Amino acid sequence: MHAADAPPPGFYAPDPYAARWVWIGIAVLALVAAWYAWVWWSTRERKVVVPSRVTTDRLTRLRADYAHQIDLVLDRAAAGEITQRRAHQQLSVLVRHFVQEVSGIHAPTMTLTELHASGARLTPVSEVVGTLYPGEFGPRETATLVGAGAVAKQVVARWS
Repeated sequence: MHAADAPPPGFYAPDPYAARWVWIGIAVLALVAAWYAWVWWSTRERKVVVPSRVTTDRLTRLRADYAHQIDLVLDRAAAGEITQRRAHQQLSVLVRHFVQEVSGIHAPTMTLTELHASGARLTPVSEVVGTLYPGEFGPRETATLVGAGAVAKQVVARWS
C-alpha cells in the first residue's frame, strides 16, 4: 500500500484533539507550579529584622511617656471612669507595646506561655503579664491594680 492510497474500508483515522485541551493542560500545569511556588514562599523562614538600638534620648522619652500613660490608666480606674478589669487590660497592652517599641520583640501578640518560654530577657514582662492576668481574665474583678501598676512602672523604668 502506498502512502497516497485510500485507507481500507472500516479504517477511521483518529480525530485530532481540540486546541482548547492543550491550553487547559498548560493552565493546569501552570496552576500546579504556582501552588508549589506559593507553598514554598509562604513556609520559608523569614529573615529576622533586628531594629536599630534605641538612642538614650528616645529611650528616656519612651519611658516617661509610658510611665505617664500607666499613671493615666491608674487615675482613670481610681476615678471610676474604667473598670478594674479594663485597667488591667490597658496596663498589659502598655507594657507589651513598650517592650516592642524598645526591643522589637512582638510582645503584644505573645501569650503568657510564650512570654515565659522566651527566656530570661522577657522574664520581667512575663511576671507583669502574669500579675495582670487574674485581673484581666478572672471570674471576678480584683483589686490588684495598684500593685500591678507599680510592677508595670518598674518594667518600663528598667527595660533596655
